[in-house]
Amino acid sequence: MLARIPVILFGIPAVYGLLVAAGDVVRMVFLALVCILGQYELNQMLSRGNGGKPWIEWAGALTILPASHFYGEKGLLMSFAASAVLLVAFTVLRGLHGDNTQRFMRGLFSLVYLPFCLAFYLMLARADSGLTLFIILSSVWALDIGAYSFGMSIRGPKLAPAISPNKTISGAVGGALSCAAFIIAAGHFALLKLSQPRLIIMAITIATIGQIADLFESVLKRESEVKDSGALLGAHGGVLDRIDSVLFLGPLCYALVVFN
Repeated sequence: MLARIPVILFGIPAVYGLLVAAGDVVRMVFLALVCILGQYELNQMLSRGNGGKPWIEWAGALTILPASHFYGEKGLLMSFAASAVLLVAFTVLRGLHGDNTQRFMRGLFSLVYLPFCLAFYLMLARADSGLTLFIILSSVWALDIGAYSFGMSIRGPKLAPAISPNKTISGAVGGALSCAAFIIAAGHFALLKLSQPRLIIMAITIATIGQIADLFESVLKRESEVKDSGALLGAHGGVLDRIDSVLFLGPLCYALVVFN
């Protein structure tokens, strides 16, 4: 925990600056960089270090994110379709190698898991200069901190011992309560401009899907026989380890905020 404190102290203000204060273009570039690093880690993990560099997935990310930023939902759909077609063409041109199906599925999963999900945050941020995006990320941090604090203090039965041995039921409940309290407080102080029913739905969504998404990445790591997705962030692991909880929340939070 002590090794993580410097990253927390400097990381949160830095993320606020990059996602909110610096403007649209810097936000898009930052998320594109996060996406590219995450795709590299994912490809290395799923291929057990034998996948090379995911050039096609990177090309897809650098198509999907700008298109979503500038053209919204239509840009997202068209660019994702184009990226999938590019992956199909690459698979055909690559020929028969014995692992082509696995390579294609790994690439398609990478496109959905990272640029597609992150694109919803870009579209969401255009509405209020990134403040809602930062509040959503902060609620996930509250979830993680609450889960760690309650889990270490109370301990008790394991949540999913085969997948993530350190996670406890008390931690999951404590994290959910911390996340819900943060979301309700953000709504009370008008940092998150949603009706009360939507605030409650968002709190439940982030508290549950955020933890399920974290366990999902743990499954990927366990089956790939690695402890962390990477080592870029030291004690925090890789980029994918830091963003796994927020990825699947992108489309859901976008729907809660934008759709009437």
